Amino acid sequence: MSPTLRRTATALLLALVSACIKSPVEWTTKRALPLDSDSARVLAPDGTLHPDSMLALAARITPPSSDICPGTLRLARAGSALYATWWTPRPDSNANLLASRSLDSGRHWSVAAPVDTSDQGVSGCRRIAPSIAADSASGYVHVTYAMVAPEGPGLFFAHSMDEGVTFHTPVAIVYGDRLGRTSVAADGDIVIVGFEDPNSTSPRVGLAISRTMGHIFEQRILPLSDDVGAATRPRTAVHGRQIAVAWEQRASPAAAAALDVRVGTLR
Repeated sequence: MSPTLRRTATALLLALVSACIKSPVEWTTKRALPLDSDSARVLAPDGTLHPDSMLALAARITPPSSDICPGTLRLARAGSALYATWWTPRPDSNANLLASRSLDSGRHWSVAAPVDTSDQGVSGCRRIAPSIAADSASGYVHVTYAMVAPEGPGLFFAHSMDEGVTFHTPVAIVYGDRLGRTSVAADGDIVIVGFEDPNSTSPRVGLAISRTMGHIFEQRILPLSDDVGAATRPRTAVHGRQIAVAWEQRASPAAAAALDVRVGTLR
């Protein structure tokens, strides 16, 4: 079986298993919000939206590197520490995913740590920005991203257990040819990843859940979004066992986009 067929079969199996078992989340709130012109807002665990202070900060701090692919720098804060992740190009048109830490609000940065340097995609700096979450309780830093890995394209997860100094070997969230956006959130043992499904013919959003600080992802909900139109740009949040997931939903190419929000509790 070819790698493409194998990845497709795996995605179909995951969807079938997800459909046959009880949902790992008890959803209590579901609503659609109008999507205003300023989509730079982050999701809170109660399902409310707030200005994205990290995105605003990324535009005005001293960058951790002079060689950052435009639009790929992402920040997360945990206590007094600020964490950054970004793509940086290589001469062969591949790219490295790097991370760094600042203890003075972005004025000075630690030596960049490699998150993933195995990229095989020859798209230079034409990259989807990664997502990053930092957990104050555990000191873990979690990064999700889309990449063409040596074994095939897909969406991946890597984390650091020592406050961003080193990162463990990445694991796949899901393989698939369409490289999409991800969103990661973490609180203690719980890590959730919202992602654009790389295998569906119509854009849709899925959710991966880890109850082991991201060491493995035991559960996936695919699709999480309704199969009505296109679902893109996931956002996630978690506090304790309460999680929130949102995505942009468009019923048709000509229809206005809305923000679908769901709030629930992990079973």
